[in-house]
Amino acid sequence: MILGIDVGGTNTDVALMMDDGFDVRTFRTAEILAGFSEFIEKYWPDVSVVGIGIAAWLKLTPDGLQFINAPNLPEIPDLTLSKPFVVDNDANCFAYFASKTLGYSNLLGVTVGTGIGGGVITEGKIYRGCGAAGEIGHTYVGGEKVCICGGRGHLEAYFGGWAIENAEKKIESGEIYECDGFKLFCMSLANAVMILNPEAVAVGGRIGGRLDSSLIQENVEKWVHSAIEVEIHTVRDDYAVAKGAAMLARDTILQTQS
Repeated sequence: MILGIDVGGTNTDVALMMDDGFDVRTFRTAEILAGFSEFIEKYWPDVSVVGIGIAAWLKLTPDGLQFINAPNLPEIPDLTLSKPFVVDNDANCFAYFASKTLGYSNLLGVTVGTGIGGGVITEGKIYRGCGAAGEIGHTYVGGEKVCICGGRGHLEAYFGGWAIENAEKKIESGEIYECDGFKLFCMSLANAVMILNPEAVAVGGRIGGRLDSSLIQENVEKWVHSAIEVEIHTVRDDYAVAKGAAMLARDTILQTQS
């Protein structure tokens, strides 16, 4: 069996991949970080490989991906596991899941939850740049509001769980679409579309997945040149990152072994 794990700023989601689908569960991140490897061994002793998506910035080195920052996590877990595993940025895992399930080879995936993450898929593969490509939440949108990472004027300082109190209630009432943060969010997506020219943008996360895709599409099109076409989708699956991490483990570790 394959285990996918999404280590987020608030929750850690797990998805056990089986022949007939996924078995999913949620834990509080703060409760498991100190004993991460023991947590895996205790609950899933029969798992053969593990995929981990984590809310952290990564850098490509000769020895593989290394953590360089994790502004939304209380700490980075010790990833000394006895099982073969793959680790990647959580938004990369979401983008990988969205690419596979929606059927796009060139896709921008954006997660809006505690923070805002981004992942880029080109020709069906994760594009990392030097490791941290896609961090749309920490691009500059103006102003001096302090972001959780310590920077100023970042998108994440104006939109997402850190920035908007009771965001899910504001989605239900429609109030969120009137806030300045939503406008900045759509402008940031439009900028990314003009730079990357993806087939589609997939928006997910516990906040993003509940947004109205037609309203995002309408606003993004205000700032994207009319010659550029893109489809906006929302993915309302709170376990998409964990499932994507499991898929990534399947498609990398198991394929390499075979």
